Amino acid sequence: MHTRTQYAAVMACVLLIIPAVASAQTPTRQQTEIATVQQDSMNATLAQVTCQANYITGYINDTITVIPNINSSAITADSAKIATDLQTLTSDVNNHDKMQFQTGLPAIRADFKSGRVDLNSAIKASEPAKTIRSQLRSDMISLAATERSCTFMAEQQSAQARVASFEFSIQQAQDRSHRLYLRGVDTTQLNSTIAQAQTDLSNLASAISSATNSTQLKAAIQSYCLYDGCKSGTNFHFAAQISLGSEQAALNAIQSNQNSGQYDTLISQAQGNLTSAQNILTSVEGSQYQNTQAKDLWTSLHDAQTVIAQIWHDLDGHKNSASNPSGSETTTSE
Repeated sequence: MHTRTQYAAVMACVLLIIPAVASAQTPTRQQTEIATVQQDSMNATLAQVTCQANYITGYINDTITVIPNINSSAITADSAKIATDLQTLTSDVNNHDKMQFQTGLPAIRADFKSGRVDLNSAIKASEPAKTIRSQLRSDMISLAATERSCTFMAEQQSAQARVASFEFSIQQAQDRSHRLYLRGVDTTQLNSTIAQAQTDLSNLASAISSATNSTQLKAAIQSYCLYDGCKSGTNFHFAAQISLGSEQAALNAIQSNQNSGQYDTLISQAQGNLTSAQNILTSVEGSQYQNTQAKDLWTSLHDAQTVIAQIWHDLDGHKNSASNPSGSETTTSE
């Protein structure tokens, strides 16, 4: 049987709802790793935006060169706006300013649209000769080929950042499972879930590496989501799976306590909630949540966690000692 101190240590690890990125290391290291994942994502997005910017501004500059009589005031201004937008976004990325970066993305995309509209209008108004149109078409084809190549490399970078973020989440779950194991908790189900996620992620990484064009890469990315983001691929629902496994481990740990018999009714209530959550996950399988499934599942997990925490408080005999037993930040569902 666990002593009170041992039991408290166990419950401090297992009583939580696991988020997409869980706290299993020291805050400083965790924050560093989260920042790295976010930075990789911003870098990848910036790379894609840069490809688009180079294409549009390149086409504008080429058009001004090929059509000397074109009214270039609007498109020159558009090109300058895009260049400024890109410079601002680059600065945001270099300064690790995710919020400002996300705010700036709609601005440059709006300027992309304005640039295309103004460019088409300017070309039409200049009434270029057939030979000029042919030259523009040839130049555009060349620019488009360069953009496709650039975009594919940027998409590869984005896909690799996606895999890295999944790896980070899995690593956090591994760290927690190991901590639980060291405290005598049965982590068989958790380890099984983590192992399956690792296998699926390895397959995704392989498919991404094998892609030779954007179409293949997009198909690979859409084939597997660790959480709930794939419309036609496999959704693993990792946050829910790990939350369920952790709470079940917590409840099992409670039942192993010699004083748990008086809480049979509450234990049954918590188990019922966990069973409801499991039933939803079973029915969803690899698909996306439908209708109220996500809400119902997380409500069941939250209700189970509340009851489990209540039993632990009573067993521990210190009502305020485990207000946040996991020691982790407030979490959200997937």
